[in-house]
Amino acid sequence: MENFKRGDKPLYTINQVSQITNLSKPTIRYYEDIGLLSDIKRDKNNIRLFTDNNVSKLTIIQCLRNTGFGIEKIRNYFELSIENTLELKERYLMLLEHEELLLQKKDELEKQLNIIQNIKLKYEEELRNK
Repeated sequence: MENFKRGDKPLYTINQVSQITNLSKPTIRYYEDIGLLSDIKRDKNNIRLFTDNNVSKLTIIQCLRNTGFGIEKIRNYFELSIENTLELKERYLMLLEHEELLLQKKDELEKQLNIIQNIKLKYEEELRNK
């Protein structure tokens, strides 16, 4: 996402967006079909053309999906208007809550990884002593 400027100039085909985001073309179309991704421009041949804003939004959708947000929760997140301070606060609180859950999962995974690494070290020591 670091290469993207916030802009609404159509620059990318679905093939390019698929490569940039590592999302399949059917997934990108699905997100458009269900309304998570809107304002997709079309050229004279009805080919989808995506903007940096579209790619940035897809990246956010992908991040939220990969970290446990359901489609309806993502839809709710995007439906909240940035212009309304109350709704902006609600969006912020949604992400804050999600961050807390991810940090808890991270802590649990780190504990599990530590157990695995300790067992692995024990095995390595036993293998060296044979």
